[in-house]
Amino acid sequence: MPTFLVIKSKTVTETIRGANPSALTAAVRKASNDTGASGAGSAMFSSKGRTLGSASQPSQTVGEGAFAGLQRLMTGNGGFADMAIRFVALYLVSLFAFDSFKAAEDSPYNVRSRR
Repeated sequence: MPTFLVIKSKTVTETIRGANPSALTAAVRKASNDTGASGAGSAMFSSKGRTLGSASQPSQTVGEGAFAGLQRLMTGNGGFADMAIRFVALYLVSLFAFDSFKAAEDSPYNVRSRR
């Protein structure tokens, strides 16, 4: 059963059990109104946020640029740049070793290594 906790100042102010959209909406509105009244609302809800995904559309950052997915593909861990660096490093390690297969297996750049 899904459980939603509304937390304010490191304490739980409200607990919603079960799939109850109206209670969840009311709790979020109440929490946003409480922070707006205290003057700290802009600091509390200043992050970009994320949208919830579904089977047809994955979750994404709100306000994400058109090329943000391409940028993550190129620079992220496991992205194209990471794979290219690992390939070149493994190639150089195995090129200058007497036993190239063993050197590639023992290399810290090996994806299948047990670290």
